[in-house]
Amino acid sequence: MTDVALLLTPIPNPRFLTALCALHKVRGRVLETSGGPIAVLDHATAGSARHAARALSGFVKGAEFLLAESRDGNVKVELWKAGAMERELPAGLALADAPGVVTTLLTGAQTLDQVAETHEQKVQSTDMGRVKAYRELLRETKALKKAQS
Repeated sequence: MTDVALLLTPIPNPRFLTALCALHKVRGRVLETSGGPIAVLDHATAGSARHAARALSGFVKGAEFLLAESRDGNVKVELWKAGAMERELPAGLALADAPGVVTTLLTGAQTLDQVAETHEQKVQSTDMGRVKAYRELLRETKALKKAQS
């Protein structure tokens, strides 16, 4: 079974999350789910996963991020806030309300490539330049602010 690392975020917009990942050099793909977008990391090593959680949670201060990792069939979930890991959570409780695709990916029942085959329009790559990512973040921030007013 292949190691999997993904970030569940409070960010409601997949394009915003995609740009945020690209800006912080977090490589992977963003999957739009019924519970909001998640970042599925290209590199599931512990170091890469922690870098991603630190960078994204540090940028969106005050928000909680869940880093879910599956290694050798064991799922581990950490709560990250303001760029720091706050605590480890029981995986079953932390992921109880997560969309089914989260469990599907973490258990290895399907890969993201297999999910993308049937939901191609819901998967976005974080592979973009930093200038483009910054512009996209500005555009999406404006749109979010406009929607909230």
